[in-house]
Amino acid sequence: MSKNFSLRSTRYSLHSSSKGFTLIEIIVAIGVMSIIGTTLFIGFSAATESADLKTSAFKVVDALQFARTRTIASLASSQYGVHFEQTQYVLFRGATYDAFDLNNIVYILPSRVEIANITLAGGGSDVVFDRITGKTAQNGTLTVRLVADPSKLKTIEVAVSGRADISSDALPPAGTRIADTRHMHFTYTQDISSTGFLVLNFPDDAVTQNIDFVTYYSGGVFDWSGTVTVGGIPQVLRVHTHANNGLSADFSVTRDLRYNTVNKRLEIFLDTVNLVNYENDGTTVTAGSIFVSNIQAQ
Repeated sequence: MSKNFSLRSTRYSLHSSSKGFTLIEIIVAIGVMSIIGTTLFIGFSAATESADLKTSAFKVVDALQFARTRTIASLASSQYGVHFEQTQYVLFRGATYDAFDLNNIVYILPSRVEIANITLAGGGSDVVFDRITGKTAQNGTLTVRLVADPSKLKTIEVAVSGRADISSDALPPAGTRIADTRHMHFTYTQDISSTGFLVLNFPDDAVTQNIDFVTYYSGGVFDWSGTVTVGGIPQVLRVHTHANNGLSADFSVTRDLRYNTVNKRLEIFLDTVNLVNYENDGTTVTAGSIFVSNIQAQ
């Protein structure tokens, strides 16, 4: 009896060891998975930081341009400026910045990004634009950089003319950048006040972004900027109005190809009305509605 039990136990032991895993094998497997997980996390984190840096720099330039445009248009019979701090920047109305002004538009930077090295003529951290001309006495530079690695940065230049852009040393070499319709203006001859959504549709990638129009519409002015991930790549855009008389509105679309993938077709709608369409060469824009006219690249 005991002999048979011993044989059965031996067979069970052999069977069990041939089908199971040893402790060493389990430890090795866990180690491999940990390495793979760490590598993926580092890669994802680096890509996210890079996207945050590019998007933030683009938005700072956009805020400066927006303040200048408002000033030239004498919106509310005033001039406008942008105030800079380490973790945020503020579009304000008037010749001087007032932190308690309810008209301020505050832009908070992502936690990975900060503003530094503000070097403006006359000192200070404000850029104010002159009415009619759009010029500024606070020309100079500032940087948008990663908190964890300050060597990774974008330098923003503000010219005496009031024009702002990312420094040329952050751009591709001269003659290598694809020409693009980075600033596109058009007129839409309809009332936009009752619009429900701004719709960004990337048909080749089956990606659609619905943006609540009312959230970004105030005092007859619409202004939205943001990033839409398409095919794993961030598309940085801004859509806003230059003028609106209730019967028609002048729109501007900023789609700078330094921050976007060229071969992404884009259709822009207000609710179900197709305004304009970007072809996949990034340079051709066509009207999608009979109410759209005067399409011009700026």
